[in-house]
Order: sequence, then C-alpha cells, then structure tokens
Amino acid sequence: MAMNNLANSHFSLGRPQEALPLQEEALEKWRRLLGPDHFNTLMAMMNLANSYRSVGRGQDALPLQEEVLWKLRQFLGPDHINTLMAMNNLANNYRSLGRGQEALPMAEEVFEKRKKLLGLDHRETLDAMYNLLLSFEQLAMKQELMALAKVALPLHEQVYGIDHQRTVWIRRYLKR
Repeated sequence: MAMNNLANSHFSLGRPQEALPLQEEALEKWRRLLGPDHFNTLMAMMNLANSYRSVGRGQDALPLQEEVLWKLRQFLGPDHINTLMAMNNLANNYRSLGRGQEALPMAEEVFEKRKKLLGLDHRETLDAMYNLLLSFEQLAMKQELMALAKVALPLHEQVYGIDHQRTVWIRRYLKR
C-alpha cells in the first residue's frame, strides 16, 4: 500500500510526526482489508509502535507491541527472526519505560536465540547483546554486565569499529 510506503519514508527521513497519521490510517486499512492477524497488518502495527516510541509515546506502543509479539509467536513460532525482532522491540520499550525486570528475560532470550540462529558476530546478535548490556546496567547487575562486556568489546570493535558509539560505551564501562 502506497500510504504505508510513504509513512515509512517519512519515518526513515527522521520525520516520525508526519509518519504517524499515515501509519495509523494504513493500519486501519490493513485490518479492514486483510484482517487483524495478517502478516502485513502485524508489520504495520510494529511500524506504528516504533514511531510511537520514537516520539516519546512508548506507553502507546506497548499494547501494539504486546499484540504483535503474541501473534507472531503463534503464527511464525518463537524462533522466527520477525518474532525475535518484535520481542527485542518490546524489551527495549519496557526498558525505556523503567520496566527493566520485564525487559531482562526478553533481552536474554533474544540474545541467546539470535546467537544460535545467526552467530555471535552477526549485527543483529550484537544489537541484542548491546540491549542485554543496557538491561544489566539498568538493573545494576554489575557482574553479569562486566562478564558480557568483556565478550562484547572485541566483537563490537571487529564489526562496528573502535570509534562506534556502542564500542566506546562498552570500553568506557570496562574501564570503570
């Protein structure tokens, strides 16, 4: 649908406020045309939730993210890459809303499954590893954070480079 593509373009260009009304309308159309459980409807929900988060409306994103994750688990299974992406999004939102205890098991699961499916040095696995580091930090789990940071630093240096913001954050944490 052209409206969804236009909304995604606005979002990609850093204009989520312009994307929101288009995404909301596109989601309603997908629901009417394809039904609430169709993959395209679920992806439209995920996109809208991401836009809500990017404009500081994480609370509005939660019900969408929870529904998407539940349905993707049912339809695609718990190990599918799209299910893991939805779980990662929800975990990040929980963490950003100060709900670290809810985020942690999801962040751990995403990391472990991506590591198994994609390998330890895959960018999506490293994203999950970094998100897990942030969860450990939020919950003051210093031993777990230090142990994972020691594994993460050389991988991040190799894949992202020594000056990447994540690599720098991990290196600074290890120097504390």
